[in-house]
Amino acid sequence: MPKLHSAKRDDWRHDGLQQHISETLNMTWRIFPAAITWLAVGLTGCADRAPAPPPPVATAPPPAHAVSIDGTYNGLMQLTSGMPTACGTSNVFALVVQGHAFRYVLDQPEVPWQPQRVFTASILPDGSFQAGTGVAHMRGTLSQGHMQGQIVGDACQFQFEADSVGTF
Repeated sequence: MPKLHSAKRDDWRHDGLQQHISETLNMTWRIFPAAITWLAVGLTGCADRAPAPPPPVATAPPPAHAVSIDGTYNGLMQLTSGMPTACGTSNVFALVVQGHAFRYVLDQPEVPWQPQRVFTASILPDGSFQAGTGVAHMRGTLSQGHMQGQIVGDACQFQFEADSVGTF
């Protein structure tokens, strides 16, 4: 069944929409000048104020007292892997750093084919060092008079810590 449309009814919808659009535009044009005025007043008020002072500049702390890395380091090395009866559980650790380098001899009497491992290391500018060949190696860091690291021998493995002011 065809729909019957009333021309009068469609005109009413069309006229109502036009009236609504017209009223909205009139209201917008009445408010627009006031909004511009308030914006101008607000910006002018900001322009009259003195600019905020810049935030304080963070100053770097004074450099830490440079500690020479050369010297004698004394401490302890603790067994982390291996037989305690053959390796010992806690041993005295001592070495001398000279010219940013050192030589350390790890005694390992439990290893007849290699009773000693010799590690010769240079200390890099960042304080790290590394020495060794094959399975055996020595790695660590040195900073502000404190040395720490790891020694891996053929049968025993140790963690060590030592200080340039430590005595044993």
